[in-house]
Amino acid sequence: MITIALQGIRVKNNHIAVSGTVCSVSVSGHSGQASKGNDIVCAAVSTLSQSVAMALEYYEIAHNINQQGGLLEFSVNFVSLDDEKKIRCESIVSVFIIGLHEISKQYPEFVHVTINE
Repeated sequence: MITIALQGIRVKNNHIAVSGTVCSVSVSGHSGQASKGNDIVCAAVSTLSQSVAMALEYYEIAHNINQQGGLLEFSVNFVSLDDEKKIRCESIVSVFIIGLHEISKQYPEFVHVTINE
């Protein structure tokens, strides 16, 4: 199973916002939906997660990006961002959460998402 843990994020009434001083993401595991190289669930989560991490890095928002064998972690020190970067960060994180939600709806036995404020 792929486990995604998001900290410092609030989802309420279809509004997604960073709620704390630090927003962190951890994506770990493998879905086991199919053999390596044929697993569309792993491919979908990996592509989405890596794209989000790269976008946050490109815009100089993300910090402490760690990626190694089945694990991707990154964090954002939200309070240190200027207003433009805060808006960009929340937009990118919103796309991430919406994408993860759709994948987990289609494949609930392979993807588990936890969001904590």
